[in-house]
Parts: sequence; structure tokens; C-alpha cells
Amino acid sequence: MIAPNSFQIATAPLSDNIRKSILPFGQVTSDTRKLLLYFRLDHQGRFIMGGRGPFREPTSDADWAHLERVVAKMFPQLKGVPIEHRWCGRVALTQDFLPHLHEPEPGLLVDIGCMGRGVALQTAMGARMAEYVATRRPEALPFPVVPVKPLPFHPLHRAYVAAIVAWYRMTDGGVKAAA
Repeated sequence: MIAPNSFQIATAPLSDNIRKSILPFGQVTSDTRKLLLYFRLDHQGRFIMGGRGPFREPTSDADWAHLERVVAKMFPQLKGVPIEHRWCGRVALTQDFLPHLHEPEPGLLVDIGCMGRGVALQTAMGARMAEYVATRRPEALPFPVVPVKPLPFHPLHRAYVAAIVAWYRMTDGGVKAAA
């Protein structure tokens, strides 16, 4: 598993007119790019967008600039709306881009690898994991329990992930994300 940062920004609360022009039915959205972008409106009408950022910890607001550019490009009506909040956190990436379930000890279930799509997935997964722990029925789980395997060449992961990110930037086209 590799644990890059997922960077997120939130605008100031939007006016009713602007809010109605963006995700009018409250959709939570992600795109189909390899360098995933995801966005939604929060309960106060802020537009929130997340995506890849630098592997290192952030050092200035400039580390979120790529997301701010994307917001203005995807939703021109948000140009000039101030960004009020910036934050980041680690996400788990697996080699096959699928979630993995591990049981290192009986009754200890580990769930990793949502690739930045974890909010809805983990809400549903929690109920299935609870059923499995209570019943021990493997069919309760949407994914098989698999052994933990080391990632080949893990000490070099920053170098090969940087190469993959560069490739994804070229194949995704359009908006550029941070390395």
C-alpha cells in the first residue's frame, strides 16, 4: 500500500443562485480520471473539492493551487469565490486499485485501499464488516479476506509513483494535478 496525501479545499458559502447552478440535487461526485477529483456541496453551501497533492506535508497555500485552478475551470461561476478552508490527509492506494480486507488475527478485520472514494464505500463496508464479525460468514463481505502482501520495491515508491502520476497527467488530459 502507498499512502499519498489527498488535498481538499472548501469555498465560502455560495449564494443561492450559484449553489443552484452546481450539483443542484446534492450529488457527491468524482470523475473518471486516474488522478481522481471529487467534489460536493456541504450543508452550509460551501463547494468542496479534493484530489491529489504533493507526497510531502503541505508548506503553504500554494500546495492547493492546482485544486483552485480546477474549480475555476470546471465551474466558471465559482471564479473569485474565496477559498476558506484547506486541509489534507493520507489515503491508501493498493496495487490493483481495489479495497483490500485482511484479517491478521481472528476477529481483527483491516479494510484499506479506497483510492479516495472511501466515504460512500466505507459507510456500506462498515455494515458488511460488522455482519462478518458477528456471524463469521465470509459471504457477508463484498471482497474476500486476503493475506497482507508486501509491495514490491516499496522503498522506491515515491519514484515510481511520480512516474505513474506523470503518465496519468498525460493520459487524463485537461486539468493538471500536483505531483
